[in-house]
Formats: sequence, C-alpha cells, structure tokens
Amino acid sequence: MLNNIEKFFSGEYVFLATNYFFFFYGIALMTMYFAGVILASRAISRNKKKSRFLQVNDIVSATDIPSVSLIAPAYNEGLTIIENVKSLLSIQYPYYELILVNDGSKDDSLEKLIKEFKLERRDATFITQPIPTATVKYVYKSTLSKYTHLTVLDKNNGGRADALNAGINFATSELVVCTDADCIIEQDALLKMVRPYLEEYHSEIIACGGGIGIANDSVVKNGVMKELRLPNNLVPMVQVVEYIRAFLLGRMAWSEINGLMLVSGAFGMYPRKRVIEVSGFDAKTVGEDLELCIRLRRLMEEKELPYKVVYLPETLCWTEGPPDYDILIKQRDRWARGLWETLKIHRKLFFNPKYRYMGFLYYPYWLFFEFGAPIVEFLGIICIIAFAFFGMINWTMAVLLFTAAYIVGCIFSTAAIFMYVKNFNHYNKPKQVIELLLAAYLEPFLYHPILVYGQMKGYYKKIFRIKSGWGTMTRKGFKVSDT
Repeated sequence: MLNNIEKFFSGEYVFLATNYFFFFYGIALMTMYFAGVILASRAISRNKKKSRFLQVNDIVSATDIPSVSLIAPAYNEGLTIIENVKSLLSIQYPYYELILVNDGSKDDSLEKLIKEFKLERRDATFITQPIPTATVKYVYKSTLSKYTHLTVLDKNNGGRADALNAGINFATSELVVCTDADCIIEQDALLKMVRPYLEEYHSEIIACGGGIGIANDSVVKNGVMKELRLPNNLVPMVQVVEYIRAFLLGRMAWSEINGLMLVSGAFGMYPRKRVIEVSGFDAKTVGEDLELCIRLRRLMEEKELPYKVVYLPETLCWTEGPPDYDILIKQRDRWARGLWETLKIHRKLFFNPKYRYMGFLYYPYWLFFEFGAPIVEFLGIICIIAFAFFGMINWTMAVLLFTAAYIVGCIFSTAAIFMYVKNFNHYNKPKQVIELLLAAYLEPFLYHPILVYGQMKGYYKKIFRIKSGWGTMTRKGFKVSDT
C-alpha cells in the first residue's frame, strides 16, 4: 500500500501536474481579487454620487414611496429579544410594519414580548397562505399606541425559512425586508435600502442587500447602537475584517457588473410579489438566502425581463458574530452545507446559454472558487505532507511562495480596511485601524485554518449524508446601557 502511494506521489507527471494546478488556480483567484478591488472602487464612487441626488431627507418626506414590512424570525432569543425588537421598532420609515415571527421558541421569548409591549392575542385563521408554512397559532398586536406597527406571529417551529415565509404571507406591503431578531439595524437603513427601487427605471430590482457588521462588545441603548466598539476577542475581531473584505470587495464588485448571487439573510429587501411568485424561501436548505436569490434571478432570466440585484456598501445592520472557535465552526459548517445544497439544486445553470452570464460566469465562479476553494486548500495540505514525506519539496521555494501568497492576502485585506475607513465613519480612530490591520495579518494563521476545517466538516456531512440542521449559536447579547 505504502509503495503504491509512494509511486503515485513520486511520479514526475503527478508532481508537475499538481504544481501547475495549484499555481494556475492561485493565479486565477488572485486575478479575480484584483478585479474585485477595481470594481468595488468604481461601485463605491458611483454609489456616493447617486446618494447626492436622492438623499435620505428627500425619501422620508415623500408620499409615493413603497410600503415595507420588516420580517424577523426569532427562536429562543429571550436573552436579547426586547432590546432587538426596540431597535427594529425605532427604524425611520413612513410606511413600515414590523412582523416578528416567534418560531416555536421554547424559552421565555414570547412571555417577555407580551409583557414589554402589552400584546393582545388574536385569532390567526384569517391569514392566507400563498406559501405553505407550519401552522400559525396566534397573532399578537400591541395595545400601546406607539407600537401599532408591531405584529407578533406565534407559530409552530418550522425553521428560519419557514418563519420568514409565514411573515411574507401576513405582510401586505410592496417590499419585504428579511432580517434576524438578534440584529441591530441602523435607524435610517430602510430609507437607504429603498433608494435603488426609486432610482431604477429600466430594470426591476429583485433584491437589495445592505452591509452587515460585527458588533460584539458594542453598547446598545433602547435598541440603538450607542457606541460601536471592536470586539475584545480575536475570533470576532477577525470576523470584522472578514466581513469588511467580503462585503466591500466581494459583493460590491459583483454588484457593479450585476453578478451578485447572494443577498445576506441578515438584511435583504425583496419585492413581495416576486418572492411569492417563486414560492418563498426554501425550507429544505440551510442556505435559504443564497438559494432564493438564485431562484429569483432564474425567474427573471426565464421571463427575459431586465433586472438587477444590488448591494449598498454602507453597514446598515449589526449582528453578534460567533464569539469562539466552536460556534464559528458550526456556523461555517452550516454555510458550507447550504452552499452545497444550493449549487446542487441549481446545477442546471452550469454553462447553460439560456441563462447568459449567470450560466457562463456567475454560477461557475461560485462552483469553482466559493465551493471549490476549501477543497483545493485541503488537498494542497495533503499534497504538501505527502511530497514532504517523500523528500520532493524545495523548501526554499516553498517558503518564498508561501510568503508571497501571505503578502498578497495582506495587501487585499489592507486595501479593504482602508477603503472602508476612508468611505465610512465606523472605525476611524488610529487605534482601531491598527487593531484591524493586526487582526488581518494574524488571520491566515489563527483564523483561516479553522474556517477551512468548518467548511470541510460541512462537506463531509453532505458526502456521508449525515443529517444536521441549523445548529445552535449561544449568544452573549449586546451590552445594554441605561445611561
């Protein structure tokens, strides 16, 4: 057995083919990152110019803007539910309702909501269900005049996607915003999110995403972010860098060429009629946000209608990121399984001319680089170990290549951080910038290997058909200020 392995790895052609594969894969990925920096820079500049013509004050005073329903599923969120609902209720928008969906929570979430907001129970049999969901048992409305725009749906547990679908069924608005009950949303977020729908005349906006930020250890007062702080621990600190890089260089770049395939489930806006037309979120996958966005795009491509998926670069929604490696692994395990399931569901897209750029560029990118990257990294580690064991590695060259790759990665992270600091006012103190840069430079050693492990764990579960749902994420809750 060992002799066969030795013959395989020591073969000249195998060695050369392996080296060429990893080299060209790395070059392709690096090229796309460089293109992403250029496209993101253009997109940020374009977005800033647009915002000068249609500002928040113009939108808030308008009478012809679309109505919006914000839908927030909640499951065992008792620790943070009151502060988070207050945050969602404080959002500034003229025609707005909040639909909180209690998805069969087993803790005291509902009891806290009833007490805090003086909720009154009503019958739920009048709700029409264009999208099938688990049974909605009761509808709760506040008896307080200042909370008339709050509705709480109490339903049997069906998962996040099912809860969102229940909220979409109940909504009567033109646009729906899907978020999580544990998110802190900027007060003017909806005013900014609705702008693309008002500006675009030639294409239909089928999805709009806003920037998501990590707010561990930040201070919240009455549901509003009082003081944004960088996390104290390394894991969420690096996530700040990761989110900045992914949202600013990734999604902003794809949005510039209308290639965005994902609107974050934490904060995404959609036309309600289109979501109902495609039967809502898919409750059978844990990657429901990605799957819905692709399904909406497929609908428009098949109808041959002009459309756009847009992204706003400014961070409009703050969430609590995984505070330690254990929860981080569970999160990335779930994301990997969701990606696997979604790509399998929509495999018809692969190089299908019927879907134009989505078939020839966008879907292949997700398959080869988003889905394939952790597999390539994992295989790379195996090859390095095997070639090292058989004495086939030029260590001087290997160290030089690793150093070059590390420096290039640091350059991309540095570019993302400085682009964010330059254009937004969230982390503009010198100490904060230094801390973000240090986290970025430590990421390849202390954070990224854990991500790869979590992703491969998710793939392992799919290969061997190990059943696993959303999993649990224990939250510490935001720091609440009484002053």
